[in-house]
Amino acid sequence: MELNPKRLGGAIKNARLENNLTQEELAERVDIATVHMKQLEAGSRKPSVDVLYKLARFLNFSVDAVFFPERMEGRELQRKIERSLNSCSLHELHVIYSTMIELRRILSSLQSQEAQPPERPE
Repeated sequence: MELNPKRLGGAIKNARLENNLTQEELAERVDIATVHMKQLEAGSRKPSVDVLYKLARFLNFSVDAVFFPERMEGRELQRKIERSLNSCSLHELHVIYSTMIELRRILSSLQSQEAQPPERPE
């Protein structure tokens, strides 16, 4: 899988607009040419790691959605779980964590069993 420059450009543009900045203002803040910024947002050019770092830091946006789009499907559910966990005591958190680890082990084992072909009686 390769980085989708259009998705990255869209994320940069959305973050820029949320920060009420023009392309020119943002380009100046991260020390690149305005034409470079326009190309990044259009997805016709990929940023260097240094430029991407500056953009993410200055705009305060995460590149997770761009680099790992498959992880975003369950993001709202994760947020609900986090909000629920915020009201737990330390003891409750330990119990929940231990339960979660064991449940994941069981689910993984079940998935492995389902993936194996059934044994034939002799």
